[in-house]
Amino acid sequence: MRLRLLILAAILLLSGCTGLTPKDQVAPTERPWEEQYPALLAADSWQLKGKIAIRTARENNNASLFWQQLQQHYQIELTGPLGQGGARIEGDDDGITIDIAGEAPLWAATPEQLMEQTLGWQFPVRDLPYWIRGIPAPGHPFELSMKQQHLQKLQQNNWEINYLRFTNQNGYMLPEKLTISRNDLRLTIIAKEWQIQL
Repeated sequence: MRLRLLILAAILLLSGCTGLTPKDQVAPTERPWEEQYPALLAADSWQLKGKIAIRTARENNNASLFWQQLQQHYQIELTGPLGQGGARIEGDDDGITIDIAGEAPLWAATPEQLMEQTLGWQFPVRDLPYWIRGIPAPGHPFELSMKQQHLQKLQQNNWEINYLRFTNQNGYMLPEKLTISRNDLRLTIIAKEWQIQL
């Protein structure tokens, strides 16, 4: 059940690349927010390697995360501590499939539908690919808190996203650590490696 909760909660993550700047090189000058926003909004092909932790009122889970987004197609791979368990999530506008080690694959027309059927609650799934890039999702009201051209907090659709660290990608600031929370649910995502076409 714990692995299933982690995997289903990871569905929340759905809806030439540049690698991380090496530590011994000087990072390019940061671009102003007004320039970063449209470029990050248009970026529809990227991948992220890192970790995800999911905390609820009853339990805590974590996993290694690999997320690849190629326009509307996404693929997410999760592995537990020391490589235990594992799952592969793949989908596009035509549906989503989750393959959990040792279980029959699950399919649904949308991530929202699968979450509602399995977990009994909903999440603005289509907003998360924007939030993870450090920008608000288009088409919904939002509130931003900025500090020196860095997004610190985003509030949208009754969720709070806190940006704790950023990494400089050719002058574009991408989240390195963020939390997404509402009520008793909290996701923490740590990006160890970004590759994104800007």
